[in-house]
Amino acid sequence: MPWNFIRSKQRIISITIEEDALRYSELRSTNPLTIERAEERPLPEGIISEGKVIDPKALEEAVEGAVKDWGLRRKRVRFLAPDQFVIIRKVDTPADVPEDELKGYFFIEIGSSLYLPFDDPLFDVVPFDSEGDGKESIIIASKEEIVRQYERALDEAKLKPVECDIAPLALYRLAYQQHDLDTHRNVLIADFRGNDLTVSTFHRHQPLFMRSVDMDEDGWTAEVAFREISKLINFYTYNMMDGNETVDCLLISGDCRMTEELSRMFRDQMRLEAGCIRKERIEDAAGREVPDRFDRVIGLALKEV
Repeated sequence: MPWNFIRSKQRIISITIEEDALRYSELRSTNPLTIERAEERPLPEGIISEGKVIDPKALEEAVEGAVKDWGLRRKRVRFLAPDQFVIIRKVDTPADVPEDELKGYFFIEIGSSLYLPFDDPLFDVVPFDSEGDGKESIIIASKEEIVRQYERALDEAKLKPVECDIAPLALYRLAYQQHDLDTHRNVLIADFRGNDLTVSTFHRHQPLFMRSVDMDEDGWTAEVAFREISKLINFYTYNMMDGNETVDCLLISGDCRMTEELSRMFRDQMRLEAGCIRKERIEDAAGREVPDRFDRVIGLALKEV
C-alpha cells in the first residue's frame, strides 16, 4: 500500500477508524455538498487507545461486520493515520534537488541530518510554495507499525487499502469546500473528538503544523480550549512564521458543543474570523443533517472529487 496523498484514477471508498467508531461516507454531490451515505458502527472502549490498536482481533471483527453490512467487500479503500502518530514538518531543501527526487533525498537524510520521533517512518514530501528566496519542503510522516495495524484490519475485512491520508488534510478539503479559502489565509482547524483535540495550521493551502492535545476526564471548557489554542497560535506566529504572519481564520470541527462560545471568544479577544468548519448544513439524500462527527470522513471522501 502506498503512503501518499495523491488521488487515484479509480474510485476509492473512504473509511475512518477512530477510537469511538468506524465511519463511512459516500458523496452524492459537492455543489451543494450532499451525502449519499453516512454509516457508522460504534467501537467498544479499549479496542483502540491513543491511536494504538490494543485488541487487533476485536477491531478486525468490527470492521468485517461493518463492511459486510454496508456492502463494501472487495472495494478499494483510503483511511486515516491516527493523529497521535502523525507529524508535519517544514524543512529547508537544497536548491539543486529536483522535485521528482525529493522523496529519495529525504529518505537518505532521515535518521542522519533529519530526525523524526519514530524509527520506522512512512512519509511523503512535497515542495512548499514559499514566498521567500530559500527552497523548502513539507514532510508528512507517520509510524509504519501503527499504520499497518489499521491496514491489516481493513485487509482482513476483504477490503483493499490503497491510500493512507491524514485528518488535517481531510478537514482542510471540507473547509475549502465550505469557505472557498484564499491562498494567503493562515487557517487553523481545531478538531474536537471527545476529550481529544487536534490543532492543525495551513498557509497557501499547505499544512505546516499539527499538534494533538489531550484533556483529562473532566472534558473541555471554552476557557480551557481558548487558552490551549491561543498557545499554539503564538507558537505558529513566532516560532514558525517569525512574527511575519499569524492565524487569521479559525475553524472548529467535530462534535464540539461549545463552537459558538469558543468562536465568540476568539472573535472578541483576538479579532480572528472564527466559526464552524461547516458554513452550511450538510444533509444526506433524504434531507437529514449529517452529524458533525462525520467531518473527517466527509473530508476524506472529498479527495475523490
